[in-house]
Amino acid sequence: MQSTIRALTLLLVFAIAPAVVAEQQRRGGTEAQYASVQKFHDDTVKLFNQGDLEGSIDDYLERLRVAHTQRMTIVGRDALEESWGKAFASTQKPYILSNILEMEVNGDEIGDWAYILCDFASLVVDQDTGKQVGDPVNGRYIALLEMTADGWKVLLDIDNGAIGSAPHLEKRLADHLFP
Repeated sequence: MQSTIRALTLLLVFAIAPAVVAEQQRRGGTEAQYASVQKFHDDTVKLFNQGDLEGSIDDYLERLRVAHTQRMTIVGRDALEESWGKAFASTQKPYILSNILEMEVNGDEIGDWAYILCDFASLVVDQDTGKQVGDPVNGRYIALLEMTADGWKVLLDIDNGAIGSAPHLEKRLADHLFP
């Protein structure tokens, strides 16, 4: 009897614990606001993976800043388009898989903001051969979003230097692209 109670208690703890963790990872918003940010994130990744340069660039504000710990800082949409344009024009296409780990939403009116912490994996595929080019990369990034009249837009995109922190996504991305 006591072992049955202990087993039920453990089952209950493991069933409730994920809900508590998930709740702690989302702050300040409503379910609708969280869903709105999640949809923006997912749509942005989809546009990028489809090779839609114009749509991908449109998801960023004109005054954007993209900062990478091991690379350059990009300021403005023109600079982002120039940087990404080279990759999008090549037969070697980048792909990304990204997952929101933490989110804070401060409203959904024009000028309000949202913060997301995401893990990611990315790799490059040669479109002519269908083979992976170079080594995949995985890690984390932080994005600060701003609500505009056209919906959420990225203001700040920071690679936080946690390279190697998401190997599980790297495997999922490779399995998706090379079944």
